[in-house]
Amino acid sequence: MLDNLKRNIIPHMFSLGLMVMGWYISILNVGLSRFQENVLFTKWTLIGLILIIVGAYLPHLWNSMRKKP
Repeated sequence: MLDNLKRNIIPHMFSLGLMVMGWYISILNVGLSRFQENVLFTKWTLIGLILIIVGAYLPHLWNSMRKKP
């Protein structure tokens, strides 16, 4: 039972970290560029969005790849 819990906690914690990093990068970039021209989509906000999306689907991909023979 503890092994099953570890197998599910590790991917979810890693994905939560990726989502928080992506959110932080996006919010930090938009907050720092508020004194510049009205730019919402930059390289950094796109990187943050990609990190959030990867973090959202990572546990499912991790578990499905682990179950393959």
